Amino acid sequence: GRHFKPLNPRGFFMPANCGLDFSDSFRTVCPCFPAAMATRNKDFPIIIKAGSSAVKIYKETKPNGEYFRVCYYAGGKRERLTFSSLEEAKTEARLKANLLSRGDSAALQLTGQDRLIYGRAIDAIRPFHVPLDAAAIEYAEARQILGSRSLLEAARFFQNYLQQGITGKSIPEAVAEFVEEKRSEGRSKLYLDDLHYRLGDFAKAFFMDVCQLNANDVRDFFQGLDFSPRSYNNHRRVLGTFFAYCQTRGWLSKDAELLGSVGKRKELNSEIEIFTPAELRLLLTNATSKMAICLALQAFAGIRSEEILRLSWQDLSRRPGSIEISSGKAKTAQRRLIPICDALASWLSTAPLGDGGENVWPYSKPFLFEAQRDTAKAAKIDWKKNALRHSFISYRLALIQNVDAVALEAGNKAGIIFKHYRQLATPAEAEEWFSVLPPIVKT
Repeated sequence: GRHFKPLNPRGFFMPANCGLDFSDSFRTVCPCFPAAMATRNKDFPIIIKAGSSAVKIYKETKPNGEYFRVCYYAGGKRERLTFSSLEEAKTEARLKANLLSRGDSAALQLTGQDRLIYGRAIDAIRPFHVPLDAAAIEYAEARQILGSRSLLEAARFFQNYLQQGITGKSIPEAVAEFVEEKRSEGRSKLYLDDLHYRLGDFAKAFFMDVCQLNANDVRDFFQGLDFSPRSYNNHRRVLGTFFAYCQTRGWLSKDAELLGSVGKRKELNSEIEIFTPAELRLLLTNATSKMAICLALQAFAGIRSEEILRLSWQDLSRRPGSIEISSGKAKTAQRRLIPICDALASWLSTAPLGDGGENVWPYSKPFLFEAQRDTAKAAKIDWKKNALRHSFISYRLALIQNVDAVALEAGNKAGIIFKHYRQLATPAEAEEWFSVLPPIVKT
């Protein structure tokens, strides 16, 4: 130890009697000086920082050329990566510094192509300030909705919506405004109730703006409906009217065809059921006074149950000898006059006439249907849905042999009358049907 003295900058030792200073000339001639010292560069190490994290780049030289070493600590362990190019070393150092700053230890283990993919992904989403996993999850959910369509295609389609001046309006709000407009137009309560019923479930199924709906959403909604073909088609019709309304309000693109994948269902022609004159007599004699009037109006005038709910006593007396069904009370929104036959006049004479504006059936719709079933049960016969109206049309056609006249009275199309009601009853049965009178009340 006495023959050497420390070489001050690096801690190396040189012979005490060497007589040479620590200088560039000495580095080239002193055999005791480490070879590595000859490769040090005063511009290194280069320090790359990100937040509180730092990565260093060292430059060293080997007999076959110079190289650059990237050094950093991860998980308490010193990591070193070697590159032949300074630019490659800087790129890797910046990436590692960013990962260290975010505490992304898993990404630090990526190598090769995976590391390159990860870096590009991070750079792509950086302007939006969202984590990579959140971006990936959102992309996957969007593709699941779009199916084979690309997310870019969907974005361009939505941009086209905006260019058309489409404004946001939630489906529940749009439904409420649609129903309110129909109310202001003077539509009947039953029509409005039907809108509430058919559009209410749709509004509950989608918590989004109308413009965000797509054909797949609507198709899935209809696939979940357990309806008869007629009710299914009625649902489809009402939604089509609603979508058209939204297009006129600028809430839905005029190019949108939301019902394009929802086809109409074929309505099977079920066999028409009618009551016999004997069954009608049992129904009428077992009914309450108010119920008997409603049954008689269906049996002798063909008035629909829905129309009876809107009918007032004034409608029965306004036109002597006829019942007036105004356009606002008719199912088809077309006014019609129905002659009051002798049998119906007899039954109407048994009912105390109240205030002219009072409804013939002053109770609810469910109670009407319940009372009809209870009456059939009391008469010990099976209730047949719409059979009283079907019976009127069948017996009336058999009696007068005039399809057009029956169609006008029933508020139906002549073709329907001819196709479904012809030859269901004989003239003799028709005579018996229209001869069912109330029992004579003894005084």
